[in-house]
Amino acid sequence: MREITDIYSMAAGSPYETATMRSGVAGFRIPDYQRGYDWTSEKIRRLLFDSLNGFYRLASAEDSYTFLGTIILVEEQETEDGFGGPSLAVVDGQQRLTTLALLACALHEDLTSRRPMVDSLQLHTATKSWLELEVQNLLGTLQACALGKQETAPEEMFPFPRVVRAQQDLRGRSHAEAEYRSPVALLLYNFHRFTRGEENWLPKFNSNSGDEERLLKNFGFLRDVLKNLNNPDWYRDTECDLVSISQVGRVGYRNLFARLGTLRSEEERNRAISDIQNHQESHDLVRMLLFAAYFSKCLVLTRVLTRDERVAFDIFDALNTTGEPLTAIETLRPMVVRHEQDHGGFSGSGAEVAFDRIKEHLDDRYVDTTKKQQETKELIVSFALYMNGKKIAENLAAQRNYLRPNFLLATRSGHVNASRFINALADMAEFRWYYWTSDSGGDLSRYHANSELGEVRLLMSFLQDMRTSLVLPVLARYWNPNIKGQAETQFTEVLRAITAFLVLRRAASGTTAGIDSELRALMSRGAAEDFGLCAGVEEEYDLPGVGELKAALKASLEDSKFRIAQNNKQEWVQRAADNPLYNQARALVRFMLFTAAHQSRSSGTNKGCWEKEGVKPDLARNFLTPEVWGGELYRTVEHIAPDRPSNAWPEEIYTGKGTHFRHSLGNLILLPQRENSAIGSSGWQKKKVFYQALIAPTVQETQAKLTEAESLGFEFTSRTRKLLESGQRLGLLDPLRDVDTWGLDVIEARGRNIAELTWEHVWPWLS
Repeated sequence: MREITDIYSMAAGSPYETATMRSGVAGFRIPDYQRGYDWTSEKIRRLLFDSLNGFYRLASAEDSYTFLGTIILVEEQETEDGFGGPSLAVVDGQQRLTTLALLACALHEDLTSRRPMVDSLQLHTATKSWLELEVQNLLGTLQACALGKQETAPEEMFPFPRVVRAQQDLRGRSHAEAEYRSPVALLLYNFHRFTRGEENWLPKFNSNSGDEERLLKNFGFLRDVLKNLNNPDWYRDTECDLVSISQVGRVGYRNLFARLGTLRSEEERNRAISDIQNHQESHDLVRMLLFAAYFSKCLVLTRVLTRDERVAFDIFDALNTTGEPLTAIETLRPMVVRHEQDHGGFSGSGAEVAFDRIKEHLDDRYVDTTKKQQETKELIVSFALYMNGKKIAENLAAQRNYLRPNFLLATRSGHVNASRFINALADMAEFRWYYWTSDSGGDLSRYHANSELGEVRLLMSFLQDMRTSLVLPVLARYWNPNIKGQAETQFTEVLRAITAFLVLRRAASGTTAGIDSELRALMSRGAAEDFGLCAGVEEEYDLPGVGELKAALKASLEDSKFRIAQNNKQEWVQRAADNPLYNQARALVRFMLFTAAHQSRSSGTNKGCWEKEGVKPDLARNFLTPEVWGGELYRTVEHIAPDRPSNAWPEEIYTGKGTHFRHSLGNLILLPQRENSAIGSSGWQKKKVFYQALIAPTVQETQAKLTEAESLGFEFTSRTRKLLESGQRLGLLDPLRDVDTWGLDVIEARGRNIAELTWEHVWPWLS
């Protein structure tokens, strides 16, 4: 029987060490049975964010590596005639290998563009000479990650792409021998042109296949992330943090400098570090240089290498059937068990009950392991903010590094505190399931009486559709599994306040810019510790009162660049009415349209608008219910004046300020799904007939209007017909029947009307 070491070998190494294995002449070949390079931008983002978080941790740990998993390689016995190096077939890991090769190209490109600035920096001569050596060294390292070189004659080398595909690519010792047809190999081969000084080096593909489009899109995405590496604003809405150049004297970062030793003494080396720290203009270059060094040295792949393809597939199958990585919660459990055994035993303990609850809301509810892994990661992100206001990444290493040390901190304050930590994790799992991840519907009745239930379901549905999960730690602080009959009214008050904050802030900004940072700031305890919602790990923090929370939310609104405050109402109204919210937040548009129409009637003075004064509450005017929100009548946001220019509509809607106003509140309406496609770009007078059919008060009038609309060429979906013929009407469209001509003045007035009524509804929720 062969020894195990004769069957396969295993080693861990960086991208550079992996690319240059076997004396630097090895090449990776993707077998023809493998799918193409198809990683989504989300997977690339995950790899980059994991790497950036590992890079940031070097400030506190000199050996912060980012582990990227296992690749499985088979040494091929036969290869191309023109390729003299060992050829390694990639059984598993081609997506990561390809992405890392592309990232090496993008880093090389960026550093090359920055290299000329070294001469212009106001640094000491020795420092500049050292930086030039660092850049030069890294450019060579990065080039080697993407391109290998074959010796063709003494002192002569010819490049080959590190990653090629079988059946499509031939590696050779000259242009005549080499042929590259796969998009990946062609791009890497062309990269050699860039290293020789050509700027427009990206290949011009002969076809526009999905593989080529995806490759260029992914490479563009990598370039874009690197462009933001030095942008503090970019980090605010990511799970990463900007590395401060003030930290580069730390051991972890110093070790990334490959040529620091060329400065002869420790004094000279320290002086060079201080030199770059003190000169702001060098910081962007140094940060990029360090990240490139982190990429080449500290990302880690585990390589499994064999000459037997059957063995490779056996290993591949084992890793994919029994090798599902343990979640951070699963690695926490043994530590909790040991702690409980020191305090009376785990069996029957509160910790066991808590883990049973976690199991119920993760393992039992998520049969699909991928979905379970994702929910576990998102749960721990919410939990870290809840406990101590910490922003952590979704990668397993960061999450394990959060849970285990923080549980240990909790145990140091006593057994009761440790139990609180585990129970809080179980509470968060339960809260996320019922309020966020499931279509719980009536299940929320276990936590809320009928008087609260409808509003809670509505507002949670809105927050879900807005996909602002950072509200969850805030809400969870005012929630517990036994909330019914105890503190549900307080919870509802907090839910209203958070909703008002999100509506006002998002309508003003249009985009999500800065909102995540503001929500995280609510959870953390500042230096003054005058306000902070986190529960505390080493000690239990008092929960701020609802009034304090509202004051903090209003302060955050006023401190934002939009200066949202009660005395700035009209400024907010105008901004919300102007924003092209159709392109930015359609769930917000739905909420604002429902809010304006809620218990309102068509205005007698402002055509197309609503008014609330003197309106008696009426079920027909009750638009703020979970049934209306999730129902069929008002499923989609549609334009009134069509998105595309048409001769049937005023030119002013499609020129000047109208180019964004047509996407604003005043030109938007809610209709049954796909119904607006029936009317296309028909002019206002025809479209008005269409709307009249949807708001006719009786079945007879509905039928008459349907007939009239169809005579004009409109068709209604069978679903809408059934809704109308069953007696339902779209009362949300009532004000439109009074509008004679649809123009920019109506759009602006209607937008301000909707925004003002929304303000009047939600601002009191913060008071």
